[in-house]
Amino acid sequence: MLEYFLQKQEIDIILLQEVTWPVFDNIRDFATYTNIGTTGRGTTNLTLDHIQLTNIVFLPTGRGMAADFQTVTIVNIYAMLSREEEGQGKLLFEELPYLLRGIPPSPLVGGEFNSVLTNLDATGHPNYSLALQQFIRGFDLVDMWETSQERATCTHYPSRCVY
Repeated sequence: MLEYFLQKQEIDIILLQEVTWPVFDNIRDFATYTNIGTTGRGTTNLTLDHIQLTNIVFLPTGRGMAADFQTVTIVNIYAMLSREEEGQGKLLFEELPYLLRGIPPSPLVGGEFNSVLTNLDATGHPNYSLALQQFIRGFDLVDMWETSQERATCTHYPSRCVY
């Protein structure tokens, strides 16, 4: 099913989180970069075969990896911020600096955070994360979430963002 999705959507690079099985050999024309860590879960980057990632750095927990493609550093994060009260939010401040050291000023960051920047982004129970907000501001990132008239925060149309 994943292979069909990748082909149908003409995807060149996809970042996966909560990966528990490190083998993606059955997906034709894609290279696999997997980091299953001490938690038994991890992150995977799949790229078309002609897209070679270099300078790959893994977090030992499996919760993140960074890799270069030409002049872009791609960062894949599995942060689980919905359990921030249990200390999971510390990933953003204790582990990620190791992963993000020495990266260029404009990284491409993707991942699973299980939280929102504003309650308007939630479809169910809102889970606002101060740690995520500080992470985005601290690294001067732009949230790529689609904007709507109800949501005044970040979007992939930066000129229309209201901060």
